[in-house]
Amino acid sequence: MISILNQFSNRNKLSIFFPLCLIFAFFLSTCSSTSSSQTATTQQSQIPTSLTPQGLLSHSGRWIIDQYGRVLLFHGTNEVVKSPPYEPAATGFNAADAEFLAKNGFRIVRLGVLATGLMPTPGNIDENYINSIASTVEVLKNAGIYTLIDFHQDGYGPSIGSDGFPTWLTDTNGAINNGVGFPLYYISNPAIQNAFQSFWDNAVVNGKPIQTYYDDMFKSLAKKFARSTSIIGYDLFNEPWPGLTWQNCLNDPNGCKTLDQKELNVAYTGAVKAIRSQGDNHIIFGEPFVLFNFGTSTTSISLPGNDPNSGMSFHMYTLSASDNPNVINNAIAWSKQTNGALLNTEWGATTNSSEIQSQSELFNSAMVPWIFWSLGEMIKNVSLAPSTSNLTSSTLSSLVQPYPLAVAGTPISDTYNFSSSTLTFTYSTLGVNNKPFPDGSVTSFAVPSYSYPTGYSVSVIGGKLSSGCGNTIGIVANKGQSKVSVTVGPGKECT
Repeated sequence: MISILNQFSNRNKLSIFFPLCLIFAFFLSTCSSTSSSQTATTQQSQIPTSLTPQGLLSHSGRWIIDQYGRVLLFHGTNEVVKSPPYEPAATGFNAADAEFLAKNGFRIVRLGVLATGLMPTPGNIDENYINSIASTVEVLKNAGIYTLIDFHQDGYGPSIGSDGFPTWLTDTNGAINNGVGFPLYYISNPAIQNAFQSFWDNAVVNGKPIQTYYDDMFKSLAKKFARSTSIIGYDLFNEPWPGLTWQNCLNDPNGCKTLDQKELNVAYTGAVKAIRSQGDNHIIFGEPFVLFNFGTSTTSISLPGNDPNSGMSFHMYTLSASDNPNVINNAIAWSKQTNGALLNTEWGATTNSSEIQSQSELFNSAMVPWIFWSLGEMIKNVSLAPSTSNLTSSTLSSLVQPYPLAVAGTPISDTYNFSSSTLTFTYSTLGVNNKPFPDGSVTSFAVPSYSYPTGYSVSVIGGKLSSGCGNTIGIVANKGQSKVSVTVGPGKECT
C-alpha cells in the first residue's frame, strides 16, 4: 500500500483522495467493528422571465430555489487558494476566468475562506482579506455566478497539517507532531487528532474558547455579505475530522450519532447564531464528518442550528465507483429526514473523462446540484488567460454539458447522454410548493457552445422555446400543460 501512496504524494485533490480511501478501506477490513421545515419563499404571482436565477436564494426541502420559487440545479466549481495570502485575486483569478466559467455553464463557485487569512492574530479580523474575498464575489456576480462561502481546512492548519486554522488557534494538548503528511496524518499524527479534539471540546486558547473565535469569524463574514444577493450562503466547515475517537465513525455503518450531536451540532449551532445575529438570511450548509464521503456510513447531523433555512453540503470521494450511489442516496435520505437543502460541494478531483462522465451522470439523474473539484482541473494556470492552450480538454469535454439551470416547476427526470451529446429533461409545471407557475414562466437551460461547437437543436413537448439561441435558453410551458419535456442535442437550428 505504501508504494501506491507514494504515487500520490502531491498535496492536491487530484492526488490525495484515492490513497485516503485506500487507508479507510484497510481499516474497514481490519478494525472491529425531525426538524423544522423551510417554506418556499416563492413569489409566483410574479412571472419569472429571466434566464438566470434571481434574488436571495432559499430552499424548499432538498430543492434550492430562487426568489420566484424556481428549482436551481447548479453546476459549478471550487476555487480555493490554500497558500498565503489565501486570496483568489492574488493568484490571478479575474473577470476573464469568471466569464469563461459562466460561458461554459458554471453558475456557482465554492470560494474558499481560510482562517489563517481571516483572523491571522488572536481576535483580529483582517478587513483587507475580507475585502479581497468580496472583490472576487463581485467579479463572479458580474458574470452571473453565485458564490458559496466555504470555511476551508485540510489537516486542521498549516503548523501541523495542510491549511486552515492559524498556529495561535491550534491546541495540540502537547501531542507530538510526527510530520506525517496527507492523507496518513489524519489517522497517525497525534498533533492533528488532538487539535481537532480541542476544537470540538471548545478548549480555551488565548483567553477564549476556540469556537468563540470560530463564531466571530462567521460574524465578520455575515456582516460583510448579509445584504448580498450574489452569494448562496455559507459552508460551515470543510471535511471535519472527528478528533481522537474517529474509529467510532469508521466501524459503524450508521456513522457516529453521538459525535454528530456533541461535536458537529454544537459547533454549527454557534456559527449559525453568529451569522443570523448580523441579519444574514442566506442558506447555511453544514458538512458531515469526512468519513461520510466514502459511501460506507451515514450521518445523523441535524439542520445546522435547527435553522429552517439550512441544509447539508456533502462530498463524494469513494474507493470504488460502486459506492458512489451510496453517498448520493445517503445524502437524499438525510434531506428527507430533516427537510434540509442539499448541495454537493466536491467530487471528481480528476481529469479522467470516463470518471467525470460517470460521476456527473449520477448527480444529474439524482437531480442534485453539484460543484466540481476544482478550477485547477480545468484551467492549468489561473494566472494566465483561459485560452485553449491553458485548458485541460479531458476535463472540459466531459464536465461542460447542457443542463436545466432554473426550473419553473418540479424536476421529474434529468439525463445527459455523453455518446450522443443529448440532454433529456422533464419537469412538472407544479412548483415545489404545490402551486402552479403562472403562464409564461421561464425554465432556463445552460447550453455551452463548448458542448456544441457546430450548433445544437431544441425539441420541446408541452412547451416552446421562448428565447433566441445562445449559451442560455428559455422554455415556457404551453397554457394548461402539467408536464414539459425538453431535448437538447447536436443540430443546425442554433449555431
